[in-house]
Amino acid sequence: METKGVMEKPILQVKEITKTFPGVKALTDVSIDFYPGEVHALLGENGAGKSTLIKIISGVYIPTKGTLIFEQKERAYKNPGEALNLGISVIHQELSIANELSVAENIFIGREPGKGKQRFLLDRRKMERDAQKALSLMGVNFKATDIAGDLSAAQQQMIEIAKVITRNSKLVIMDEPTSSLSDSEIEALFKQIEMLKKNNVAIIYITHRLKELKVVADRITVLRDGIVVKKSLYEDITESEIVASMVGRKISDYYNKQQHIRKEEMLRVEGLTVKGVFEDVSFAAYKGEILGVAGLVGAGRTEVMETIFADKKKASGKVFIKGKEIELKNSREAIANKIGFATEDRRRTGLMLEASVKNNIVLPSLRRKAMKKAFVNPKWEKKVCDEYFGKLDIKTPGRETIIKNLSGGNQQKVILAKWLVAESEILILDEPTRGIDVNAKSEFYNLMNEFVDAGGCIIMVSSELPEILGVADRVIVMREGHLSGELNRAEMSELNIMQLASIQSEAESNTPRQADGASNLQSSKLRGI
Repeated sequence: METKGVMEKPILQVKEITKTFPGVKALTDVSIDFYPGEVHALLGENGAGKSTLIKIISGVYIPTKGTLIFEQKERAYKNPGEALNLGISVIHQELSIANELSVAENIFIGREPGKGKQRFLLDRRKMERDAQKALSLMGVNFKATDIAGDLSAAQQQMIEIAKVITRNSKLVIMDEPTSSLSDSEIEALFKQIEMLKKNNVAIIYITHRLKELKVVADRITVLRDGIVVKKSLYEDITESEIVASMVGRKISDYYNKQQHIRKEEMLRVEGLTVKGVFEDVSFAAYKGEILGVAGLVGAGRTEVMETIFADKKKASGKVFIKGKEIELKNSREAIANKIGFATEDRRRTGLMLEASVKNNIVLPSLRRKAMKKAFVNPKWEKKVCDEYFGKLDIKTPGRETIIKNLSGGNQQKVILAKWLVAESEILILDEPTRGIDVNAKSEFYNLMNEFVDAGGCIIMVSSELPEILGVADRVIVMREGHLSGELNRAEMSELNIMQLASIQSEAESNTPRQADGASNLQSSKLRGI
């Protein structure tokens, strides 16, 4: 991989940076050089210090000790605006989109082009033209005039990327930029990264998807417990060495794959249809198994799960639980029938971010466990929280801690806890390990195994094929709103899954889409699948 920046001076040097919060030392003597024209991957588990470091680089935090040198000059920012004016931009994992504004207005918010002698009037035509130019370069399928709130989370992420492109930034920090993107959008993002590199822009890239590093990374730095533990050119290090550096030990069986014993049927859907979204979906899931659901983003996987959970209304089809047909009117009835659903976007739809850990855990069970006259039972709340803090090893200062302050891995454990407290027997997990680090993933897979070994049934939607192959006992594959096939454990492979996910069969078309399938397979590999 080309590393054009290595012969140049660093655009940014962090020298012996230390950051201390009350009772916590987040960073200790961190020194890293970042070069123009390179992608520098900043890696580490949640809590390793990555977020603290990028907040110091972007002017959100002031370091307790140490020096920042940008463009060969020592810098001491008073606020993030000073860093932004110097050419340092951040694409955050959590979006900052004004839903009521247009795409163009979001891209140029705070720096709208003016017209007239005093430049007081908004030059909307120029703003929309410049925004559309950036979007066209990125290859997205929405327009500068569209309302941002009408777009998907993935499309909103692309707006954030367009903001950076139009700013002509010198250093761009990308924090989990692909977490909500489809394969084609990831491919478009990687093309933009290559363009930025050619324009001598330095990129700090944070990701938990180590497979992406093969495509983008020139150099890596690993943080653990606020200390730099590894620096390397990417070509000089293996993935297993990166993982060992991140967690401080070697993970011999990362997915903790186990042989489960499949028992009686727990869930069956027949001919499930939501018009215009998916059609005629039929499958069964069993006690004591993990059923994987694969397919390209947009294939309808999440929508099927939402319909089973009664978050979406079906047009036709039947749902059976333990062999008995049921008609679920809403998610409350789904919960009453022992179905739990961990949604794809835990921060938007899976958690109450401003509420306590306790309130998040007990919410689905309050009706069942309320005391007389509908009062909450505080003794029960304390008991179940303490029990599942221990069982799931949830790391939190206490029951009343606001959940947004927990790491991604611990937030995901809280979501699992709330469905275990609700006595779920069928657990739907939609992208359950998205945005959590490698060690937290391994712990979560262990918890999944314990759930099915105890007689539970898991249906896991995942865009990560290594995860499907490493965890699932069986997989069903969706393509363009249809169930395209099912594979047992012996049949499961990347090739077999991708053929079902991306290539039309001759029965569906007289002109097989082999070229498109090959393209989709390639783009999927960018995602580590």
